[in-house]
Amino acid sequence: MVYILEVQRFDIDGHITHPEWNGKKEHIGYINKLFRTKQEASDYYIQNNPHMRHITSEHSWKSDWDPQTKLLYVVRTYTGEYLKIPHFS
Repeated sequence: MVYILEVQRFDIDGHITHPEWNGKKEHIGYINKLFRTKQEASDYYIQNNPHMRHITSEHSWKSDWDPQTKLLYVVRTYTGEYLKIPHFS
């Protein structure tokens, strides 16, 4: 299996400002990088976000949202999605 990182934007007031959306997270896209394991995706994330808590199975393979960027990342199984977001430099 191959894995990718989904990028979402967290909006603490999203459910208030857009009640029709039923949530607080907006899908932004997928990082243009493939991973052989979920752990490899997690390691890549933490290498590029050392100020954040690790992505692990305990947290359902998703990160906390970053208080500066308001972005969060989710490890997903790759099923042919467009990978439009440049990888971390």
